[in-house]
Amino acid sequence: MKVITNWFQNSFSPALAKLSNMKYMLALRDGMIITVPFTIFGSIFMILANLPIPGWTQLVAPFQARLQSAVSIAFGILAVIVAIGMSHEMAKLNKIDTLTGTAIGVSAFLLCMLNNKFQIDPSTLGSDGMFTAIIVSIISSEIVAFFIRKHIVITLPDSVPPAVASSFVALIPACASLGFFWIIRVLFNIKINAVIQAIFSPLVGGLNSFWGVEFALFLTLILWTVGIHGNNVLGAVASPVYTYFLMSNIKDVSKGIAPTHITADGFLDFGMNIGGTGAILALVICCLLFAKSKRYKQLAKLGAIPSIFEISEPIMFGFPVVLNPTLSIPFIIIPMVLQGITYFLMKAHIIGMVIAQVPWTTPIFINGYLITGGDWRAPVWQLIELIIAVAVYLPFFKVLDRSAYKQEHVTND
Repeated sequence: MKVITNWFQNSFSPALAKLSNMKYMLALRDGMIITVPFTIFGSIFMILANLPIPGWTQLVAPFQARLQSAVSIAFGILAVIVAIGMSHEMAKLNKIDTLTGTAIGVSAFLLCMLNNKFQIDPSTLGSDGMFTAIIVSIISSEIVAFFIRKHIVITLPDSVPPAVASSFVALIPACASLGFFWIIRVLFNIKINAVIQAIFSPLVGGLNSFWGVEFALFLTLILWTVGIHGNNVLGAVASPVYTYFLMSNIKDVSKGIAPTHITADGFLDFGMNIGGTGAILALVICCLLFAKSKRYKQLAKLGAIPSIFEISEPIMFGFPVVLNPTLSIPFIIIPMVLQGITYFLMKAHIIGMVIAQVPWTTPIFINGYLITGGDWRAPVWQLIELIIAVAVYLPFFKVLDRSAYKQEHVTND
């Protein structure tokens, strides 16, 4: 066991940490953030249009088209928004002009989304084009950066205005990038979006399965136990997939079709993220209700408010949970078990699937109700989950609390 632990801490964890700091992972993490305001805006109108209140559908029927227009604009061009975010972040990381890099990246993406008549098809600019937006933005930026690094650009005298000079500098790199994708999509008639979707299909299928999401949870949590921010490491890869699931669910609901993706973005609010990663709110409640030591009583006061708003770091590093063998077992087991149960509850339609997005700092119960489109059973289940989490954390917490209490009394004596 010690050999495995040492290997994980000394080899596996550093390798994953290095991976998370790669240029493309950083671009993916930061580039996707731009979608949040748009998805939340669209989700507000999605919730308003689909509240499960008797008579609500008839009440909003005259305004349904107007409500749906906000959903359509927010989610109908999501892939374009991803292309903007990814192209901008790649331009920054490649140290090229961000406006130029963003414009070229978005243009390259739109070129790749041409239909059989070689015209832009608006229906493909939503969730269906997300992965293409990511890949094309990365490749486009690398092509532009290559030409600039090799000085394969048009340079003008210093007397020329900077705005004019920069446009000429971008001329050859832009032609190279757009020409590359034009050859593939138009000259060779290769459907780039279809190819990229096929490449990502195993990852998409895996993360929409019980064992796939459980494995992702396990890696995230075990990285946290050794002091590595598991959400950043795994989130860079998993977050676009979960967002894709959410967009697909929203699109289905807006068409009157039942959602099909269980692990859509927001699914982890049912176990994993109760008060922050690892259901930390349950540990805070243990401190508030059962602590005898001054240390944990004080810690509860400091960590309670942040945990209510899904911020776990004060407890994660102040308790600490990180590098704490006593808490490692409940920290890993609780989210995996609760998310596993949630998976089957949603699959059996006992709880509604996620069809909306709220800010990640939205407190428990409120987030469950809103992201499921107003399903009252969601916050009830979250309450049950919280009680279970407190019950599981409690015996492990008492071991630590007794030890701290004894140390305080020995010190005082």
